[in-house]
Amino acid sequence: MKTLTASSRITGSEIDRKQEGLRQTLQLASVFALVTFALHVVINLRAQKVGYELFIDEMYYIVCGRHLAWGYVDQPPMVALAARFTELLFGWHSLALFRVLPSLAGALEVAGTGLLVREMGGRRIAQILAMMGVLTSPVILGIDAFLSMNCFEPLFWMGTAYGILRAVRGDGKIWWVVAGVMAGLGLENKWNEVFFLFAVLAALLLIPSARRRLDRWTALCVAVIVLIALPNLLWQVRRGWPTLVWLHNAGAAGKNIVYGPAIFLWNQIFINGPLSALLWVGGLVWLLTSQRARGLRWIGVSYVLYLLGMIAMHANDYYLAPVYPLLFAAGGVAWSQWLPDGRTRRLAVPAYSFLIAAYGVLGILIVEPVFTPPEYVRYITPSGLRPRGFIATAQSPLPELMAAETGWKEMANKLADAYLSLSPADRAKAGILVDNYGEASAVSLYRHDVPPAISGHQNYWYWGPRGHDGSVMVVFGKERALLEQKFASVVEVGHTTNQWGQPDESLPIFICRGAKQNLVEAWPEWKKWL
Repeated sequence: MKTLTASSRITGSEIDRKQEGLRQTLQLASVFALVTFALHVVINLRAQKVGYELFIDEMYYIVCGRHLAWGYVDQPPMVALAARFTELLFGWHSLALFRVLPSLAGALEVAGTGLLVREMGGRRIAQILAMMGVLTSPVILGIDAFLSMNCFEPLFWMGTAYGILRAVRGDGKIWWVVAGVMAGLGLENKWNEVFFLFAVLAALLLIPSARRRLDRWTALCVAVIVLIALPNLLWQVRRGWPTLVWLHNAGAAGKNIVYGPAIFLWNQIFINGPLSALLWVGGLVWLLTSQRARGLRWIGVSYVLYLLGMIAMHANDYYLAPVYPLLFAAGGVAWSQWLPDGRTRRLAVPAYSFLIAAYGVLGILIVEPVFTPPEYVRYITPSGLRPRGFIATAQSPLPELMAAETGWKEMANKLADAYLSLSPADRAKAGILVDNYGEASAVSLYRHDVPPAISGHQNYWYWGPRGHDGSVMVVFGKERALLEQKFASVVEVGHTTNQWGQPDESLPIFICRGAKQNLVEAWPEWKKWL
């Protein structure tokens, strides 16, 4: 009886220590989360104050949210649902309020990294290092700067990895279901996750200790993933896989910048910050080589396989961003083990944290819209630290992401002015036809006194010509030669100018009359899935 009581006391003590450790981790993670959230709110308040507008994709997501569906040409449904939720709750005129979900996602990503460190065996020092790495990473700061699929992606990948980690470690079969739910939701957010999941599965199969943990619960995990992703999958099937068509078209058109393997690898250092490489590269080395990381080896192997896959497919370099919280977490654990106790540790951790925080401030100045456009060109452009573009087109004086947050209201106003210049008889049948979803969405958001713009771009093509027959159209973004083939009369009536935007947003505005073929009948010819 005494032995049982002693055993109970030991067990209770262990539980108390675990609970106290969890409380400390949650407290620390909460502090980092609050700092991250506040940072994003302040940046968005500053961005609006100096004149930046919604990002081009954000406007499109708002309109998609007003046409809720199980899928869209260029994304699954989650981001449109997030945009609709935010618009109903806060509207879209305040950047800080409209971007509250990306700011919250960034905060949870940093906090989740701290929890991952704890599950990997790291304590306070490891958690601080890892969360500092994620908080100050330029690419992570960039993707959490506005509403998109990318800001939610790391949360689902981290949740998936966390569930698998707990399942493989033997903490309970139910963690396979948790992993399945997170992965399924991730696929409803962005299809790119499917490549990460294949990399994870391959890693689990390659490592004997992990492979032995695979059983019927793993199969249940896969079934849960498929079940959650099924609505969007069925949407794709019914429409002939439009997302695959779009991706093929974009690749064939050479739209994206393609990097060779060496540049792609260097970019992984650059986009996370060169100083932070000590942390996440150290984490990768620890995962692949340390005996203490044997149960986590599959995470390192997953990264390597995913990296090789992205290089082979000529993907954008930022597609690896959702993986890095896992490597930063491992890096925090690794360096907490490698650094000797005592004075060295006490000096090294604060000094390194200060250095990556300083680089993080520089990263904010480089990737976030905190300078006015003239200030950015004056102070940042000469440094050569300007972010690279993602699209293989002529560039604005500003980085691509900032350029796409300028000029939309002015453009919408000029298109509306052209429409309102028509006679009442012409306005009764006129429509506004534009080249891309940004232009169309800007008109819909900024001008309620004109008809919603139409376009053949991405999901706008599915929404059709909205009853316009083409007899009178205000047209923007199309070449005059093309319009003269399709209309009996083409007259230039205005021009947009945005010195900070992309060159293809400073173009003439035309009034076109007498479509040679009814616009409804000719609509398939206007499809532009690029």
